[in-house]
Amino acid sequence: MVVAARTAPNRSVRFGGERGVLDRRGLRDAAVLASVLDDTGKLTVGPEVSAVQTASAIRPSFVVDSALTSLDVGGWQGLGPEAVPQVDLGAWFTDPDWTGHGGESVTAFVARIRGATAAIDAEVLVVAGPVAQALLCGAPDNFFSTEVRPASVHIAAL
Repeated sequence: MVVAARTAPNRSVRFGGERGVLDRRGLRDAAVLASVLDDTGKLTVGPEVSAVQTASAIRPSFVVDSALTSLDVGGWQGLGPEAVPQVDLGAWFTDPDWTGHGGESVTAFVARIRGATAAIDAEVLVVAGPVAQALLCGAPDNFFSTEVRPASVHIAAL
């Protein structure tokens, strides 16, 4: 599994930043991924622009799967953490079933992504960071303690 390379909103820490285009560093990191990953096997990609751009740098042929869409953060989309009431941030980070932002709970998101990947016949996934976290976290309670970096490669049992 490959985590999509960096976007400008990723760098500035914005909710939903993985939906933006790659910045200069992200483009450079995606090109490096192409040199270290082989060009065989089915490549399946999440629909975010950053994931598609990263996959395009790796190889010209891939399948975009909308089931791999990143976490819906509702009304927080595009906001920085400083723009969100601290009590809401605290609830989100401590209760995986919380949906006060109007989007998807972490529990529902992890279940959705795991269900989607169970139905995918791919050898390599290129996904947004939150999707990678959902696949690597073990349980929704561990989602926020599971760190992934843009343009990183992980082994995940799908």
